[in-house]
Amino acid sequence: MNRFVSRRTILRGAGVALSLPWLESLAPRSAMAQEAGIVRRRYMPIFLPNGAAELWKPTSQGAGAAWQLSSVLQPLAALKAKMIVLTNLENGTAFNANGGASVEPSHGRQPGAWLTCIDPGVVRAKLGVSEANNISLDQTMAKNPTIVANTPIKSMQVGLSTWYSFCDGQPCSNSRTVSWNDAGKPMYKSVDPLEVFNKLIAVSTPTGMPDADAQKRALLNKSVLDAVLENATRTQTRLGVADRAKLDEFLTSVRSVEKQATMVSTGMGGLACMPIAKPTMAQVLPDKAKQNSATYNKGTHADVMNDLIVMAFQCDATRIITYMLEDERSEFIYNHVTKRNFTDAGSTETTGTCPEYHGGGQHGAQNDFAAITWWNVGKVAALCAKLDAIKEGDKSILDNCVIMFGGAMHGSNHACDQLPITLIGSGGGKLKMDQHVVFTKRWLRDLHYTVMKDVFGMSGPGVDDFGIPRADNLATNIKEILA
Repeated sequence: MNRFVSRRTILRGAGVALSLPWLESLAPRSAMAQEAGIVRRRYMPIFLPNGAAELWKPTSQGAGAAWQLSSVLQPLAALKAKMIVLTNLENGTAFNANGGASVEPSHGRQPGAWLTCIDPGVVRAKLGVSEANNISLDQTMAKNPTIVANTPIKSMQVGLSTWYSFCDGQPCSNSRTVSWNDAGKPMYKSVDPLEVFNKLIAVSTPTGMPDADAQKRALLNKSVLDAVLENATRTQTRLGVADRAKLDEFLTSVRSVEKQATMVSTGMGGLACMPIAKPTMAQVLPDKAKQNSATYNKGTHADVMNDLIVMAFQCDATRIITYMLEDERSEFIYNHVTKRNFTDAGSTETTGTCPEYHGGGQHGAQNDFAAITWWNVGKVAALCAKLDAIKEGDKSILDNCVIMFGGAMHGSNHACDQLPITLIGSGGGKLKMDQHVVFTKRWLRDLHYTVMKDVFGMSGPGVDDFGIPRADNLATNIKEILA
């Protein structure tokens, strides 16, 4: 593939390989013509722990003016025309032959099936091992060369967890990751934004992580831009006026993200503070922050992770990202969020701050649970707005995405039906947006099948037999959401 069309214009320096967004000045006319016709479809599931409050579900259904967002989803109001809310999707069928909604222990089992549509316990028993699962949807897609093309990072797993939540007596991989590779092993998320940033700015290195150079920069308070300054100056001389401004804006944003990533990492006691490799999410670090503190802010953490995701998609470093807002059964204390009162018409702030996410939130007052959900929806809305602001031809990056935002359980009742699920982005025009679709009952597997087959053009083994192939419940596409 032509290197210009594949966006592999790279600024290089010591331990740094910074991919640039598309710059027309560097592309021959033939590449420009090809670029105009390219649709880079991207997939990103965003996992919401503990399910959602009852007021997630819109009160009306239909398309366009026939439906309105619920009060909990109001932060996404500006993007309503680019959304589909799906009600009555269930994943009980992954656990129970009759599709029953009761799955216990719920927090320790249901997330493991969110992107696999199979009970991890069945896989473990079959293989006789203590930890295993089927390959997840994101990794099935990451193995497809047509989808990932020549992107240097086939997939990324990121998240905001800072506290290791209770695992319900199940393997903790069931609730601390939603990604599983083709060997059935968990792919834990990176929660340290500096770790993610370093991966993005050194995607051409053999390891994907420039450990020595990254730590040297941190110790000397140097920027990655210092390493590529000479290369950037030479590149500027080859650009037209518009592209010079575009490159300046991009490099400024990179420096801003780098500063924020370093600050958050330092406050977490992460990579910016450590002379050795950071432990993975498979390990227990009880000293990590459980609430906002003098050195840690959940909102800032979410904002910089959003910016890193935007950077990854904008530079075509990857097209597959799984994003966990926190571990399942999150016990983070949300006392940085003001309480709210919710009605069908909207919500208003009240007095006091929100409690711990699981016990006081999910199993406490529904208004408090809704306020925590509303805060998380707001961070997802901010991410989507940034993706929507970056144009690719006549569409935006968001338009070319399929973002599946939701959880593995209904909410306070722990049920595995009526899952809170919304799609954002049409996958390059493949999905019919601006609607609330209410099913009588539909297996989540059908949604995954539809995304693979009808949006990303996948077929064959791994698609038709995804999850549990049952004769009485074979995967079928969800025609209601197709354009």
